[in-house]
Amino acid sequence: MSENLDVQCLPYMPLQIERLRKSKAWLRCKRNPEIAFYMVNLWMRAWHEIPAGSIEDDDDVLADAAMCAPERWEELKDDILNGWDRREGRVWHSTVIEIATEAVGKLRMNKSRTAAAREARELQRQSSVTDIVTENVTGSVTEHEGKGREEKGIEDKTTSDDVVAVAPSISQDFAFEAQSIRLTAVNLEQWRKAFPHVALEAELWALDEWAGTKGNKWFTAVSGALAKKERAAVDRVSTAAAVRDRGGGQRRADPRI
Repeated sequence: MSENLDVQCLPYMPLQIERLRKSKAWLRCKRNPEIAFYMVNLWMRAWHEIPAGSIEDDDDVLADAAMCAPERWEELKDDILNGWDRREGRVWHSTVIEIATEAVGKLRMNKSRTAAAREARELQRQSSVTDIVTENVTGSVTEHEGKGREEKGIEDKTTSDDVVAVAPSISQDFAFEAQSIRLTAVNLEQWRKAFPHVALEAELWALDEWAGTKGNKWFTAVSGALAKKERAAVDRVSTAAAVRDRGGGQRRADPRI
């Protein structure tokens, strides 16, 4: 694992404070604080090396990584490199390797969770599209056959097995896509025109979790909620205008002063 350990995507290195404060390495730094500066520089350099936790075992490279003058490096390198292991032409720090390994594990877990959430959203979206198409096709067939019965007086013998709806094979592109609320560019623009006094995208994000509780009725529910917010915004604008027209926008001097 350590041979290909890579955490270059992480701009930070976790610092285990109590573990460091209680270590013998930090005790030596108490007697010679200069060593602490060089040690921390080596840890930071090793964090973004590949493999993480290692540096090329070369005095010039190590002195440069520690930001230490060559003459001081010769004097202090044994103390600075205390706790590092030498193998395969590199020096390795077990604690940096351990922390990097934990970080890689968390990164992989987060990627797995993100992929699972994305897959779940896609399945939910496909299910919603199928339900909408089914409703539209069923409603269209029912309306058509109803008119036929009125005109011809034919008895209705249609069963649910006669109506088959197929979801679109091509995914729709959404101009706004949250967990529950997904709008095409046309829908989004229609709502933008219908609710001009509302910060539309911000309100949609705020309503998204609530919309998820409405199932297939989320579109109507969200539209109603936005309409209510639009009326409230218009009322506030009207009230502010009325107060301003009456001169209420200017503060009167306090007669007690």
